[in-house]
Amino acid sequence: MNHKGIRLARFMHEGIDEIFYCWIRRRGGEGFAEEFIPDRASRYWLFDYREERYTFFTRAEYVKPKEVVTVSLRSKDTFPYGIFDLKVKLPSWPKGPTLWFGFEIEDLFGGGVIHFKFTPGAPGSLAACAGAFPKPICAELPGFPSDYSEKRHAYSLHVYRSMALWLIDGKIRSIIIYPESNAGGSVVTSKPPYTIALAPVKPSTNLSILLDIDGCPEGEYVWSDLHPWNLRVLPGDPEPKFALRLYRQGSDETLAGSTVKGEVTSHPVPIYDLKSKTIFFKADAPGKLRTEIYTLSGTWEEYDTVDVAGDELLRERIDHEALLARFTYRPFKVPAKISVADYLAS
Repeated sequence: MNHKGIRLARFMHEGIDEIFYCWIRRRGGEGFAEEFIPDRASRYWLFDYREERYTFFTRAEYVKPKEVVTVSLRSKDTFPYGIFDLKVKLPSWPKGPTLWFGFEIEDLFGGGVIHFKFTPGAPGSLAACAGAFPKPICAELPGFPSDYSEKRHAYSLHVYRSMALWLIDGKIRSIIIYPESNAGGSVVTSKPPYTIALAPVKPSTNLSILLDIDGCPEGEYVWSDLHPWNLRVLPGDPEPKFALRLYRQGSDETLAGSTVKGEVTSHPVPIYDLKSKTIFFKADAPGKLRTEIYTLSGTWEEYDTVDVAGDELLRERIDHEALLARFTYRPFKVPAKISVADYLAS
């Protein structure tokens, strides 16, 4: 198994057909609904190395021809706990095929998926998908930029042993945990700053790169500004290490620096498959800090409650295994100013 990574130098020296498998799916004839045909990636991902300006090339496009249902690229390498980065403009099609990009073994989700799903439209939407056959979980990402077709944005995936993170321009926008559960998948929250979901089936930890244009066989569609210069995929670390600022639940506002006039609850954070889990908290008013954990029944249950001393740093550990946690601060006098609200885990 090869883990050399995918980067510009490999495209230039080896060529795209040495890096990617390719097949197309098209309507069949003589009583057959469809057929899969092996092909060459170089027929559909078309690019050169002549720049109009720095990193903008005279040709950089991925084409799905008319009468073709799907053009599918899969890297010949697979990646354990990979890091996927793609800096690109997404198409402004008023309607059209779906784009899938990230990690996936094969079609039908058989070996597992951890990828982005872009649905064009006015406006388009972007979702995080993870899991495996028969049905991965998908959660729409908050913070999808409205200028996605006019300006390049960085779409990233960080894949770990038990969870994956989806980032847009370096900011976490989704966390999906895959505990191999008989409770089925669920989206815990779809609100900012990031979605949280539980995948029903754990995907493989060795996945190939996926670049798909899927659907709308009645027309030709071109994904422009897709160039190997903008794609980086490298092996990652199996174990996540978090240093997260806590946010107000359902908001892009951080708790640190905020003034509260009553009880305030944080956005959930992952605690599954993490050995060390610690919250650091400081406010100028004494009060109580309550820790709650999320259960497979879909409820939040109280785990612990501790005293908060005014203007003293609180260090509180979570010693037991659970899926998610959130924290509620109730000051004894208001308004109260929070100066520290951090979550560190590994």
